[in-house]
Amino acid sequence: MNLSDEPRLLAQEVLARVERHNAYASIAFDAVAMSGNLSREVRALSKELLFGVLRHRTRLERAVSEYATSSLDHCHPFVRRQLLIGAYQILFMQNIPAAIAVDRAVELTRLHVGTTPSGFVNAVLRKLSHQGEPPFPPDADRLARLGMVHSFAPWMVQAAVDTVGPDEAEALLEALNQRARTILRVNVLRTDRDGLLAKLSRQFPDAAISPTRLSPVGVEVQGLPDPIRQDLHREGWYLVQDEGSQLVVFFVDPRPGTRILDACAGTGGKSLHLAAKLANQAEILAVDLKASKMDALLARARRAGVTCVSADTMNLIKEQPAGQFDVVLLDAPCSGLGVLRRHPEAKWRLTREEAGTMARRQAQLLEAMAPKVAPGGLLAYVVCTFWPPETTDQIAAFLALHPEFERVAPPGVDGLSWDDCVNAEGDLVLLPHRHNTDGFYVARLRRKG
Repeated sequence: MNLSDEPRLLAQEVLARVERHNAYASIAFDAVAMSGNLSREVRALSKELLFGVLRHRTRLERAVSEYATSSLDHCHPFVRRQLLIGAYQILFMQNIPAAIAVDRAVELTRLHVGTTPSGFVNAVLRKLSHQGEPPFPPDADRLARLGMVHSFAPWMVQAAVDTVGPDEAEALLEALNQRARTILRVNVLRTDRDGLLAKLSRQFPDAAISPTRLSPVGVEVQGLPDPIRQDLHREGWYLVQDEGSQLVVFFVDPRPGTRILDACAGTGGKSLHLAAKLANQAEILAVDLKASKMDALLARARRAGVTCVSADTMNLIKEQPAGQFDVVLLDAPCSGLGVLRRHPEAKWRLTREEAGTMARRQAQLLEAMAPKVAPGGLLAYVVCTFWPPETTDQIAAFLALHPEFERVAPPGVDGLSWDDCVNAEGDLVLLPHRHNTDGFYVARLRRKG
């Protein structure tokens, strides 16, 4: 038995890499999947098992532990992972009979670890399949129950409650455990949305392809082979970019002819979108700590026909580019709570203390970037999280220290309404359960004068 015909073995291998090396699940999955000749069915089931275990780990561990005679911490790592993979199938996948889930876990364990451990796996999973998930304690308070049911650390549950209130928090947590959509951004330097929709429909007649509801340049695809390996992507017709990330640029709403700093640009998704939106009629400087990301950005720019973006590597807290800018887009490092649908492994790595460190770094970056905004210019603060210390509290503290800045109203954009996307202060707030996008927060601040 090998990776090419057993999805549970592929999921096992990627889980091991995530645990041992702190790998990103999606990157590790692609690396392992490319090493074998996998059918689309094997690849899809493997990914479902992998991300399912990462999203629901606490709940799965609780269910398995109920029927285990020893602590999961004392199990062989292979055994523990097969128990969780089997439990996920039993509890969450109605299309796989429990008997098959048990038998495959037992067989894989026997082949890779031995007969005695396979007997243990058999006993635990059969009890779970016959007796079901143990009930949740009736005396658990509301927050504790939310954490147990949806597999979130207490501080993450509290972050959801602080953001949307106790009545809506469960919907937010449920949405963060769902599979993220695959969204493309039309590269308007190459074509328009109707042109891309037509091209994709002809090339992939069995795929479900539709325009996005919110972004005027977004296309949702289902059943499409890996989008980044298609000729249309290599030719620059589209980029893979979440609908929420696309809306950020429309909310910033820069004007042609402006000088723009994309601070903490990463591989440049927003830089390239800015350039396309402005038809290359701007001067955009993208900056990041890592030279490898800047190299990737420039390669993506060439493919997309972007000519107005330059790149530099620097630590913006310690040094800044020369001059001032009409727009500073600070896409600050953050806890990433808004993108847990794509990176569920972060649920088990990120602590409240680490998120607090991120918030302090954001404050430092805001302080460093404030002088780089020209009088009358715009500072756009962007984070892919919803935790108040990184969002509304962060901006309130900044404005208290910087009376030379003021919030400005959301921009008017043809074909786009912000009515259900902004908070009382006029900041953009995108949440998975409300908008079916990644979670984003954007504040637009204008420097007076």
